[in-house]
Amino acid sequence: MTKPIEIKRLPTGIHIKWSDGTAFDIPSRLLRESCPCASCREKHGSLSHEKPLGSNKKKAALKIVESSSDEELRIDRIWPIGNYALGILWGDGHQTGIYTYNLLRELETALPANAAGSGSATPR
Repeated sequence: MTKPIEIKRLPTGIHIKWSDGTAFDIPSRLLRESCPCASCREKHGSLSHEKPLGSNKKKAALKIVESSSDEELRIDRIWPIGNYALGILWGDGHQTGIYTYNLLRELETALPANAAGSGSATPR
């Protein structure tokens, strides 16, 4: 299995160098939209995390915006989780997603290969 040998936080996402010699930038928007935590998966419509019993809360009529989209997409800190994943602290305080190296590799392959400067995965 290919593993990262270096992961660097960028203003627009992260840069990963892999043991097979490839290197890519993954934009923060794609990382945030792909957050694998249960609450984000539920928010995006995943049925793999059904609502628990007794969660019949009524939605409030007033929408409270707790953070801006800039905060939600700003990566404040990254750290390794064991030898298999990456943790990300987002500008709005969210940090429960565990980004496995397999998931990061999948995100890279889902992006155009020659999108230099556009915020997509960019081979280096």
